[in-house]
Amino acid sequence: MQSVLQQQRIELVPVHLDECDRFGLELPALPGWDLVPAHLFPHATAVLCTPADAVDGFVPNAAVLTGKLTRSLDPQTLLACGFGDSRALPQWIDVSYDRDPFCGLPSVSIAGRYEWDGRTLFARTRYVVVHHIVDQYLVQLTVTLPDQMRSRLHWAADVFVDEVRIGHR
Repeated sequence: MQSVLQQQRIELVPVHLDECDRFGLELPALPGWDLVPAHLFPHATAVLCTPADAVDGFVPNAAVLTGKLTRSLDPQTLLACGFGDSRALPQWIDVSYDRDPFCGLPSVSIAGRYEWDGRTLFARTRYVVVHHIVDQYLVQLTVTLPDQMRSRLHWAADVFVDEVRIGHR
């Protein structure tokens, strides 16, 4: 995705959670997951984790990255490369993917397994393009957990990626 932005000479400026109120981003609650202090991940909108479910030092986590584009871009052009970041991970294997709209907005979603630092991890990511008044945002929601915990924690990936709200009611 970064290469498309660079080709178009568009920057993605990190946005904090309070600015996301402008377009109605509401994160779902994940019981047993803790909000990580913002200063630990300054470019993230929010990061949640569940230390109680750590496996061999890897802590399952859910991250929201939101960026404001310095100028608008056709959402389909931006989302056309939405699977590329995940598929570039070492030994990535698709579990599922779709291009279905989310909350009435352009979106893509991908889930899969990959190898990282001797571990097999499972990740589920959704990208959503939000156009609010004159600003355009890219919202990325990603849950990463040890693949061996997927059967026990798949609900968290589903809730975080599928039950986030975007848009004012």
